[in-house]
Amino acid sequence: MYRQTPETGVDTGEQIDADQAGTTAPERTGAGPVVAPAFEELAPALPNEMAGLRRKLIQWLNELPLDPDSTHDITLATYEALANVAAHAYPDGHGWARLQAGRSGDTVTVTVTDTGCGIPATRPRTAGLRTSGGRGLLLIDQVTDQSEIDSSAQGTAVRMTWRPPALRNADPA
Repeated sequence: MYRQTPETGVDTGEQIDADQAGTTAPERTGAGPVVAPAFEELAPALPNEMAGLRRKLIQWLNELPLDPDSTHDITLATYEALANVAAHAYPDGHGWARLQAGRSGDTVTVTVTDTGCGIPATRPRTAGLRTSGGRGLLLIDQVTDQSEIDSSAQGTAVRMTWRPPALRNADPA
């Protein structure tokens, strides 16, 4: 599992066990590419940091036997969820975004979490015609096989699942 944690003393609003500290890369046991079964990164919820998380996710996805359309859909939906964290989760200051991704058999699951203010229960179900926003969650619903949103005043978790055709015939991870 790839894991990035913040510097010592940085409050992320989350508990991190001592054995989770640092960055760990998968071990190479033989020839051929390393396929990481899981990916996890924590970053400040700022637009440029979210773009960096997207690039790291793309690198991880490129290690999987995915078709370009699936890689695009996973990247697009994930970035929408990350952009929502940067734009909405912490209106009174800065916070953190956690990106987790994993492959299990023919399924890829990506979860974006924050410890921000949550999504209001009264959020519109359709995008406003005269707004520049409101389309991210709708887009996520359209490009995932399944998506779940768990939101409260303590934060939000957006879990997105895909079953890409290329993984249905590939060796399981």
